[in-house]
Amino acid sequence: MNELLVGKSALVTAATDGLGLACAIALADAGCSVAICGRRKGALARTEAHLRQRTRGSVLAVAANLSNGNEVSQLAEQVIRELSGLDIVVFNSGHPAAGRLDELSDADWYAAFDLLLMSAVRIIRLVVPVMKARGGGDIVFIGSRVAREPAPDLPLSTVMRLGLTGLAKLLATELAPHNIRINVVAPGYFDTSGNRRRIDAVTDAEGLPRVEAEARLASHIPIGRFGRAEELAALVLFLVTGKGGFLTGTTITMDGGASRSLF
Repeated sequence: MNELLVGKSALVTAATDGLGLACAIALADAGCSVAICGRRKGALARTEAHLRQRTRGSVLAVAANLSNGNEVSQLAEQVIRELSGLDIVVFNSGHPAAGRLDELSDADWYAAFDLLLMSAVRIIRLVVPVMKARGGGDIVFIGSRVAREPAPDLPLSTVMRLGLTGLAKLLATELAPHNIRINVVAPGYFDTSGNRRRIDAVTDAEGLPRVEAEARLASHIPIGRFGRAEELAALVLFLVTGKGGFLTGTTITMDGGASRSLF
């Protein structure tokens, strides 16, 4: 439990797996009432049951597709209503299509725009008035290191997450007088289901032991391994407890030193 978070309410989007799930668990363990969303109802129900075992507060699970504007609006309205307000939002999302520029269609670009950027805009529009009325709040976007160091095969993620970073910087100035902080956490490669599939693919294609395949894929990371989801969740927890109260409009890269950018 964390006395700074007991009694507070939090929404974590895309929280049935990976980084979103780790953030939801950390907030529940700290004493928050937690709302989560996801598209897969079975995974959502399992995550809800798991969180109910870990928190004294309320747990709310809402099936929602972040790419659907109506579902995002219904999600925010239901969470605010059933949790009697909202103090913390951790905005996480899925991943858009990979591929080089000439391989991506207009439909791919519009889908990425709705998934990564417009979904955040829609949630922000609904939760900020509530946070203002409550005297403050914390918003954390889970972005990606590609917003600082573009990846040639990830133009959709690079462009849209850069937009998310710009949105956070813009809103940080506007919302600071209302005691609302907004920051971005930009993860690199983490031990999540997506990277496990990459490891499995190398193992299957080359017949390598799994530990060797993992070491090869992590060889560009100075720390020498993938990040653990709970490490990122600990950073998010620091940002929303008030201990990081002088941080706003900031993007914090967490990638084991893999990025070569200076800032």
